[in-house]
Amino acid sequence: MVVFQTLSRLVDESPPPYAVRGPHTRGRPPADPRDVARFLLIRALEGWSFDTTFAHLTAIPGLPHLLGFRRVPHASTVIGHVDRIPPSYWQGLVQQLNLRLGRTFRAPWNIAGDSTGAAMREYLRWRDQRHGSSRHRDFVKLHALVVTRAQGPWFAAVHATPSNVTDVTELGELLAQLPAEIPLGNVTLDKGYQSRRNAQLIVDRGGRPVMDLKASVLGARHSYPKGHTAWKMALRERRDRRRFRCRYRRRTIIEGVFGAFKARFGAKVRCKVFEHQVAEMLARTVVWDALAVVYHEA
Repeated sequence: MVVFQTLSRLVDESPPPYAVRGPHTRGRPPADPRDVARFLLIRALEGWSFDTTFAHLTAIPGLPHLLGFRRVPHASTVIGHVDRIPPSYWQGLVQQLNLRLGRTFRAPWNIAGDSTGAAMREYLRWRDQRHGSSRHRDFVKLHALVVTRAQGPWFAAVHATPSNVTDVTELGELLAQLPAEIPLGNVTLDKGYQSRRNAQLIVDRGGRPVMDLKASVLGARHSYPKGHTAWKMALRERRDRRRFRCRYRRRTIIEGVFGAFKARFGAKVRCKVFEHQVAEMLARTVVWDALAVVYHEA
């Protein structure tokens, strides 16, 4: 119940996800956008379908009021309004939870970046994506930065894209979501993020790039910064093998987070429309961070 109430207060403290027409206008009264967001968060927390979520919320008298609902929207109403909630709304909820966690952990945050996929159907063959197939969008891809704490790690930034989007282009979007008042420490990334621009973005944000580099870069006689002075820092970190291993080993935490994330919420999304799948993935990350808040504040 503490997690439910945490999510309800989070929605109340945030602006509505989308605008509706004002009161005393013609037509059926529109559903409250905050009630739609609450509905989706509870659905993500429990892993229910739309109909099952509506049935549970209406079966127990007094439960909707306890969870902050003004009026429980019908499942079909929620389905029709999911695509009206932009991804930036879910990302804003993650930022609010990060600010709440930032009041608990004052030290610079060490983070790691990676991506994972959630299947769009029950059975997904990996070789279809690897070796070519007529199905080019078999999974939705979640790009994330995770705070690498040994106990209770959480998502610091999230972004969902189609499966054909590479990791190297998404780091700027993720770093822009981090609250400016939270200092950064080590930013651990694998070879998929290797670029001079990404190294410069990390340094400009106040972090230290701990980036695994490809063998072609490490074996090259010269690797020029080409206007990105932070590239020299990334090269020094990688060539000092002892220091690099000490810092890079914390990247395994994000792999554990993705494994626990899929064990908790499932390895596939239930929705069929891509915009709904993005909302479902991002709502799951909000729920994960809410669980982290309850864990660390207990």
